[in-house]
Amino acid sequence: MERGETERFEQLFQQIYEIASGNFAYRNKLSGRRDHLDTLAELLNMMSEEIASFSYELIPQTPTPANLQILLFDRRFKIKFCSTQFESFLGYEPTKLPKNLKQLLSVETFAILEDELKEFKAHPNKLRTTFYLDFNVPDKRIIRVSCCLRLMQKNNNKAGYLLTLKNQGNQELLKEDLLSDATSNRRLRSKSSSNRVLTRAVKLYVLHNLNRPLPSLKQIGLLHKTNQTKLKTEFKKAYGTTIHRFHNEKRLEHAAMLLKTTEQPIYEIAQQCGYKDLAHFSHKFKEKYHQAPSYYRNSFL
Repeated sequence: MERGETERFEQLFQQIYEIASGNFAYRNKLSGRRDHLDTLAELLNMMSEEIASFSYELIPQTPTPANLQILLFDRRFKIKFCSTQFESFLGYEPTKLPKNLKQLLSVETFAILEDELKEFKAHPNKLRTTFYLDFNVPDKRIIRVSCCLRLMQKNNNKAGYLLTLKNQGNQELLKEDLLSDATSNRRLRSKSSSNRVLTRAVKLYVLHNLNRPLPSLKQIGLLHKTNQTKLKTEFKKAYGTTIHRFHNEKRLEHAAMLLKTTEQPIYEIAQQCGYKDLAHFSHKFKEKYHQAPSYYRNSFL
């Protein structure tokens, strides 16, 4: 291995170490070779930016937010490491935290986490977004937390995963007192979880179709066995935007990554991101990034 590649690997390792240590300001400088190491470096930079934004968006003046919790787990969902305040964050006494992540999550949202992990295996280079998980806590409540999942390592088919959890200070308590009204709590959990499963399934559908325009809301609703009003409302509530805007944002983000890390012709990238018309792609790209695709690419050379 050339010395240059050895140094690049060391820089990538250093960034992973910094992320695991809670430093999301570290960035890797691309070499300009547009090879697999540049792609990995850019994905790590994007991950750092997303986690930093996810962590600090509500408290920009706080350098080390206490409301960010980090959890590392393996492919069997065994918890390998968690931040020092994670137990108190969920209301557990010291050393009383379950050893397996499956025990901490509601059945419905554990299925969502499994879907996210399947996405890693099927599409390891796709951009990731935040989602919600429902955590069981000792006093029989369920706490909904905004989460972000990232692949930490992969060696001999063994993977480690980093789950960051954001306590927004007003996280939704699905039920204040389960013991006082068990029936009402079960009903609320069931309704909330079914909506979460719906929006998660729609998000995955959108991410799987970045290479083509989406059908109408009515057609998407039919595909997911719901009506377009519920689909529109629940998706906006979960992700803060409409389905088609979310789709367009992710297509352009994917195009930007390809422009920075590959030498693919721009017209191929446009087609790969679902734009049949190069001029239309250039117009939309310039709206988001304030540069034409060619100038954007050249700025990284």
